[in-house]
Amino acid sequence: MEPTPVQPAPAQPAEQLPDAAAQDPAEAEIQARISELEEEITRLRSSLEDLQKSKLILFLSEAALRDELTRFFTLGLGMPTGASELSKEGLWMISEALGEEWCFGEVRDSADGNVTREMVSRVMINRHDAGKADDFPAVLVVNTFHSRPDVAERDEPLPEDIVRRAAEDHTVVVRTLDLVRLRQKEASGFPGIKDFQDAIRNGGGWFEVNSSLASRLHS
Repeated sequence: MEPTPVQPAPAQPAEQLPDAAAQDPAEAEIQARISELEEEITRLRSSLEDLQKSKLILFLSEAALRDELTRFFTLGLGMPTGASELSKEGLWMISEALGEEWCFGEVRDSADGNVTREMVSRVMINRHDAGKADDFPAVLVVNTFHSRPDVAERDEPLPEDIVRRAAEDHTVVVRTLDLVRLRQKEASGFPGIKDFQDAIRNGGGWFEVNSSLASRLHS
């Protein structure tokens, strides 16, 4: 007669193990690492969603574009911004410390074109109508070539005469594509928002952020 084989005892779940076994240092270290990774995954998902949401300004026009840009500047770039009551294209950037308007802004879009001289001229006229001096900081945001489905095909430089005119008028022109890249640059750990703010405060021209996320002010 063959002996009856001995059956192994069923494994106990970790929660049923004695306290001494459950508190094994190696397990505690692994659990701590799992918690860290879960927190990192949550943070990365949030960053990814934020970056994806920031691209919305590439696909909007008119009032919807202005409304989304106020959110983008305020939440995405940390530059509190509100809509102006003076015009449907107008914006004001607000100083957090003083609660005062420090920059006049306008939003334009072109389905199949670039920034125009008329767009730049309107900023100067409307800034004057708002009671601000000709050297009061101003920014013109334009969603250029937004009918092109391939965003890379929209990456056309501003004409040199438009850049010169903007510099003369103390107005910084920035494409929505430049703003999305500026947000990506900051998310990657490379500062760029301060350069953008300094450009608005101190000069005029075209603030470009290229496909390599390098930024510069053309004037």
